[in-house]
Amino acid sequence: MHSIYFLSLLEGPKCEGWVNTTDRWLRQVVNDPSMVLCQSNAWHELEKQFKEAFSDYAELERAQDKLKKLKMRNNNLDEYLATFKTLALHTDLDANNPTNLRTFALGLPRSLADTYIKMENPETYEQWRATVQCQQKIYLKIKSLHSEYRTLNTSHTQGQGQRQTSGWVWCCPGGNNPGSNNQNWCGQGNRTQPP
Repeated sequence: MHSIYFLSLLEGPKCEGWVNTTDRWLRQVVNDPSMVLCQSNAWHELEKQFKEAFSDYAELERAQDKLKKLKMRNNNLDEYLATFKTLALHTDLDANNPTNLRTFALGLPRSLADTYIKMENPETYEQWRATVQCQQKIYLKIKSLHSEYRTLNTSHTQGQGQRQTSGWVWCCPGGNNPGSNNQNWCGQGNRTQPP
């Protein structure tokens, strides 16, 4: 029953010949069930025949080519890892093979791959994945912190409406008036460092 329903779903000139041939085969199987191996059934045989007839024989080569060209873009490590894993499944490759690990590393930005190797020296795909995820998290934290420094270091008005573009502003109870002999003032022109 499943087999007949499945065949009824297939339409179009590209599969018409296969459907007609398979339909005749199914009718013969109904009349003589011994045509199907004893460990199988008509549905499993139909599924096997369908995969043989309509498999994309170049899928493996295309996936391998995409894998070699795969690069991490815009700091999007999650997308890179997911795409690598998907293509690896299509090519049925052993991710721990040194050649495949090299392909994985070459898809990462060079500076990041160098850092990962220096920090952890990963030897397996799982070690690489864990290392790059950890290091990417650290990188994003640092990047976020640096953007906060720029925001803090370009704070507004100091005394006479001047804009501070570098240095620290150290607030203390004595006030931050540059003319008040307060040695804790840090701004443009004053090299005193905060504690």
